Amino acid sequence: MCRTPHRDAGGGRTGGAVASPGAVSNLSGHSPPEHRCDTPTPGWESGVWVRIQRSRRNRRLGALTLAAALGVGGALVAGRRAPDTPGPVRVSAALDGTLRPDGSAPLHGLWRLTFEGAELRVYRNALGVVERCPGSPGCTRTEQGGTLALPVGGPGEYRAVVFSSPLSGGGRTLHEDIAAAHDRGAPVEMSPALVAY
Repeated sequence: MCRTPHRDAGGGRTGGAVASPGAVSNLSGHSPPEHRCDTPTPGWESGVWVRIQRSRRNRRLGALTLAAALGVGGALVAGRRAPDTPGPVRVSAALDGTLRPDGSAPLHGLWRLTFEGAELRVYRNALGVVERCPGSPGCTRTEQGGTLALPVGGPGEYRAVVFSSPLSGGGRTLHEDIAAAHDRGAPVEMSPALVAY
């Protein structure tokens, strides 16, 4: 037990001895409790360091959790980017040579098609694909589309259709391919008809 020095009535120290009851006035009716002088337990420093390390570890773990959550959130946002919007589709057609007075083309004329888009398909009588670009020998591909030089080989009505994204399959009828593109939300453009005989 540790004693603290008390002051006597004259203001001096009594050196650890308790002052006489007459020299000190008792205000509360009993003497004050003796001052405790606790000494820390052996190894108290390690307990303090454990609490400090735990606090640091919790802060690091919180920062790491926050960084991981931000990383996962960023990856989710990057993964949900807007779907690729299809580029413009455009087709222009010209016949090498002259058209007849009724607007039809003679057989074996050369029909030149220039397009912007992913794929060009040429249909005869709306029943099936006769040429496609890319995929046919007369096709020249460019960065945004391409050109196709098509010799008109047989009588019928020819139409060129440009799709904003390639269609799967070898080509069905004109109406089926356009319906499939519309179901996917892909824009298409069709050229005016070329009638040849």
